[in-house]
Order: sequence, then structure tokens, then C-alpha cells
Amino acid sequence: MGIIIIMNNIALMQLLRLCSPTLPIGSYAYSQGLETACHNEYVKDKESLTSWIKGILTHNIQHLDIPIFSRLYDAHSDNNSEKINYWNQYILASRESSELLLEDSQMGGALIKLLFNLDTNNSSQWIDKECSLLTAFSLACVQWNIKKPIATQGLIWAWCENQVSIGIKLIPLGQTSGQLILSELMPPIESAALHGIKLDDDEIGASSLGAVLASMQHENQYTRLFRS
Repeated sequence: MGIIIIMNNIALMQLLRLCSPTLPIGSYAYSQGLETACHNEYVKDKESLTSWIKGILTHNIQHLDIPIFSRLYDAHSDNNSEKINYWNQYILASRESSELLLEDSQMGGALIKLLFNLDTNNSSQWIDKECSLLTAFSLACVQWNIKKPIATQGLIWAWCENQVSIGIKLIPLGQTSGQLILSELMPPIESAALHGIKLDDDEIGASSLGAVLASMQHENQYTRLFRS
């Protein structure tokens, strides 16, 4: 059974802002190895794209990004700078290729700059620091009174939607196929959010070896549309 969350209109609009592909943090520029997977034809149609995204979601994001996001959210809520710094460094250290690390720190820094320009509390202290996307995203959610369960689903949705958008361009697929994939991903998104929040510290950690190797290969791929 899902969790029913009551949100005020402003918090809902702020969440939609954070999840929007027009959010200027550069997520559209990175494929996270998906471009190489398409180039090598590991991913070549609607079914394989769905399987690729679902696999990373359930075997990696659910066990790494989500529990750390949950802890960062709680640490921001408590203004606990020690825990914020710890989990920020933990997630950055967990990025297994230079491309994945660059993506995380670049998007986190871009979101912090946006939050700073929006006069968001506690954003200024991160301007000159290496900041993960999860750290910046959780800060925004706390400051904008977005409840953690729905914020977690929003975070996952934004990642899934971006991966689908990339797959549509690379395979290529039609927009209808993209919407069908997103529909199929909705139950796993809810399940991953509910499961990931409940994990204990010693259960945190995951690696999607195929995606990591694809990301590493992408750094040296001769032709590419997406950033390395």
C-alpha cells in the first residue's frame, strides 16, 4: 500500500520545479553510460531500454541514492552539518567513474547556485564546496517543506524521465513509447522510494557494473551526443 501525502500548493509547485527537465542543472547533458549501451546495442528497443532503467533503479539507486538522500534530508532538517558533510562525501565517493562523479558534482553545484539566487536558506555555505546533487536536492526539499516520501519519488522520477528522454533520442523511439516506459516504471519508482528510505546504514551500497563500465567507455567514445 502506498503512502498518502497531503501537500500544500506551493510545496507541490516547488517539487514540480525540482523535477522539471527545464531545471537548469544540466542533467540533459549526461547519459550515465546509456549512450554507450545504445552504441553497443545492449539497449536497442523499448523493452531493453525499460529493462536497463529498471535494473539500475532497483539494484543501484534503491540501495544507494535513496537511503543517502533520506539521511541528507533528515540532516538538513536538524541542521546537522557534520552528518550533511559525511553523507555528501559518501555519495560522491560512491561514484565509480570520473564521468559519474563529474555529473553529480556539476549538477549539485548548479542547483546550489540556483538555490542561492532564490535566497534559499543555508545554500550560501555550499557555493565554494563540492556538493552532490542529493545534498542540494534534499536541502531544497527541506527548505521548501516538501515531505520526504514524495520528495524521494520526485527525485527518482526526474532521473527516470531523463533516462527515457535520452533513450528516445539515441535508439530512437517515439514519444508514445517513452510514455509507455514511464507508465511501466511508476510501480518500481514507488517501491524503490518506500524500500530505500527504510534501509539501515549497513545495508547502504550498490553497484551496477554494466552501467559503470558503459560510463567508463563513454569517456573515450569517439562520437557522442552527451557530455563526458
